[in-house]
Amino acid sequence: MCYLAFEDGEWAREILKVLRAKMNAGVRVRLLVDEIGQLTDAPRRTFRNLEILDHIRSLGVQVDIFRPAAPLQINNRVHAKFTAIDDRTVLFGGSNIGDYYTSWTDTNMRVDGELGDAFHRVYDFLLGFSTRGDVNARSLDVNELHVGNERLWLTVPGHHYGIRASLLDLIHRAENAVFIRAWHFLPDDEILDALCERARKGAHVNVLLSHRARVRAVDLASYIHVHKLICAGGNAHRYTDRFMHCKAVWNDRGDILCGSANLTAESMRNCFETCLAINDPALAWELRRSFHEDCMLSARQTPESHLSRSFADQALTHACNFASSWL
Repeated sequence: MCYLAFEDGEWAREILKVLRAKMNAGVRVRLLVDEIGQLTDAPRRTFRNLEILDHIRSLGVQVDIFRPAAPLQINNRVHAKFTAIDDRTVLFGGSNIGDYYTSWTDTNMRVDGELGDAFHRVYDFLLGFSTRGDVNARSLDVNELHVGNERLWLTVPGHHYGIRASLLDLIHRAENAVFIRAWHFLPDDEILDALCERARKGAHVNVLLSHRARVRAVDLASYIHVHKLICAGGNAHRYTDRFMHCKAVWNDRGDILCGSANLTAESMRNCFETCLAINDPALAWELRRSFHEDCMLSARQTPESHLSRSFADQALTHACNFASSWL
């Protein structure tokens, strides 16, 4: 199990009941959590979240805390979120273990089959970049990771940007449509240009992003990126029902990229992330249906709606946009 945070609450306690039973049956259980994520994802629960890790250790679970081995690289966090069970089941997506995640709209997937041990090896690989990890585990060939027949892509700060490359490939492969569900929409210039190019050439480029995230500066900065896209012919809706923490992109050819990576320059380059690239037209159709349903709970951003915002909001938007590559 690998998460940015494993937080105390009803969900965590139910999971621990199952883990306790499995350990009593002889199953080995390992949990990797990010040190900063465990402290800051829910600041009001910081001490309780530290206590639950001690409780998990007392059950016999191997708890590994991720702290970047590279000096002064405090922003290189483990943002990956997955549970790999034997070589038959993996659960992955956007949600950490925390009760409030169950009240958000999110994208998580369960995959079953002859999956191999890729996620287990990725666990050791990620731990290898921590202060107490085995540096020999970093020798994993991240260009040859497969989960069954699908490709597993990583972001490894300073080393590998497979998720970003896979995303660009998905955009370029689109013939008629690209769909993006995003917690944050702050793509770098190359990704935004690729989306705008597809829109100008007649493809339907559709973005559904959370109108509110947990960082106000991100909300404000995203208006500029969205405005550029819709001026190129794209479509964008801001989901207003509640937090939407999704991280999924797909096209009309059934190519899907789903996992932990936000659509931001920071996430694509400076955090440890995992995403699975899948080709499944039927699943892409289900994602598309759900996308359109949630558009009914959203406000459409248009050039007029953006420009009609108050002068103060627009000024803040431009100020935050200057810092977008660090958000």
